[in-house]
Amino acid sequence: MTMPTQTRSPLTDEQIAQYHQDGFVVVKDLLAPALVERLVERFEPLFAGEFETGVYPEEWHWNPYLGKPGAAGQMTGVWRCDRTLASVLMSAQIGQMAAALEGWSGARFLADGMWIKPPGAKETTLHQDSMYINYHTPPGTVTCWIALSHAVAGASTIEYARGSHRWAMSAAVPEFHNQDKIYLADMERAAQRAGVAQPEVVQLDIPPGGCVFHHGNAWHGSGANQMDVVRRSLVLSYIPAESRFKPFDTYVPGGYIAGKYKRHGDDTMDESFFPIVWREDGYRSPFLAEYCGSVE
Repeated sequence: MTMPTQTRSPLTDEQIAQYHQDGFVVVKDLLAPALVERLVERFEPLFAGEFETGVYPEEWHWNPYLGKPGAAGQMTGVWRCDRTLASVLMSAQIGQMAAALEGWSGARFLADGMWIKPPGAKETTLHQDSMYINYHTPPGTVTCWIALSHAVAGASTIEYARGSHRWAMSAAVPEFHNQDKIYLADMERAAQRAGVAQPEVVQLDIPPGGCVFHHGNAWHGSGANQMDVVRRSLVLSYIPAESRFKPFDTYVPGGYIAGKYKRHGDDTMDESFFPIVWREDGYRSPFLAEYCGSVE
């Protein structure tokens, strides 16, 4: 299966500089409209429990039979559930862009997520991805957030505290899906600790098929969906291709995403679970070609 993305040149020096200055950078027209439509079509069957490969996701929040009306839906580990999604989530092109932002020689895929936020869905607490992605060395995380619907202010678009990637990593937020508190509160406390009295929060406007890359320490989240639209998005997180697990006897706060795949006495990150999607010498985890086809 060929991924019909629009052909694009590598990221410009200006885009890379903006990423390092703000902690995030928007890239428009990443995915072609026809591909966006195909991805959206996969949401309903997946949240209804219809998994093409027979493999269940690692996390599954909300389904049409048990979920509350208006609640946000989230799944992680969906690349092993659905080959159409995998054809994008395993993209060499997107992995190369993530590596370019951090100057890595290659990108290893760590985790994914798919989100659906219907009208009335509540906020997602601002957080840092590094709170949950901290079980590997050398350190570093780049996340790509892809809009599959028009992400705008008022419709639960993604938002960032500009420059917050320069703050220290905080402990994991206690209430990620936000039920009982102000969704900006944890970020605002982190800003105070960093000596930032009034953090600048930016709500992005991203068309379907566009994306934003952000640093693992950048505080981000989303407000409530106050519009009569459904917000859908995909999340892709990368680490350096040469990454290995930290020692087994090392306590890693929030390391549950990757830590459960560590074998005793072995710090190798198995490519069956953490594929290398792009490396400057041309290497990609071999099984990807058969599993989800070419993703050039």
